[in-house]
Amino acid sequence: MQQLTCANCGNTYTGQFCNQCGQKQAHRYTIGHVLHELLHVFTHADKGIFSFGWQVLTKPGTIALDMVEGRRKRYFNLFQYLVLIVGIGTFVMSKTHLMEQTVQSMNNMTGNKVTGQMALMQQQMVQLLQKYFNLLQFFLIPVYALFAWLFLRRGKYNYAENIILSSVISAQMNTISIVSTLLFASFHSPKVIMWHSLVAILILISCFVISFRQFFKISFLKALLYSLLVYICAYIVQLVVISIVLFIYVMLTR
Repeated sequence: MQQLTCANCGNTYTGQFCNQCGQKQAHRYTIGHVLHELLHVFTHADKGIFSFGWQVLTKPGTIALDMVEGRRKRYFNLFQYLVLIVGIGTFVMSKTHLMEQTVQSMNNMTGNKVTGQMALMQQQMVQLLQKYFNLLQFFLIPVYALFAWLFLRRGKYNYAENIILSSVISAQMNTISIVSTLLFASFHSPKVIMWHSLVAILILISCFVISFRQFFKISFLKALLYSLLVYICAYIVQLVVISIVLFIYVMLTR
């Protein structure tokens, strides 16, 4: 049998796979190979990105539990999906300007006439949140994980494993948010746009409830209670951090 040299590690072997690193015998790329690889990534029945996206929407807690317990081979890479979906969400948020429209609609509906320095600060805050929406999403993952770990200490899962759970929840939430953002942005009615913030909160809490039920195997009421606790605590941390960042940003841009 012909001896081959692995292009990956330089090991000499026989057969189709390197016995040192496991790489398959390398071949030159052709257009057919490239198209096959692209098609495989997006449509593979078990590990394709679209299949994984659907699983994230329907069984996020089960995905997190499988990953924590070592059943990872069957899934698309979680962090690749998360980076991609948060990037798309940030792009959609910045291009639709829905956050600005929501704040303006709320001011109009409540009769608040924001002028002068307050209007400038409000504008700077919205622009900052839109520009760094992706960083905010990644920042919140360990925050959610921290409070989930603290409130659900009876579970056998450590903080790092709660980060995996929070990452899946974030992936689910951002996937839904892309659709809801595009939907609300298509309306030009201030009354409709104003409901965007409330819908976003309901989406987030729903994602927590579904995931906590599937991951921790707890009742709906317990999942709802823990979801509200995690959300409220994380929201307070978020407000404090955003206020500090906004203050520093304003001081530096004066």
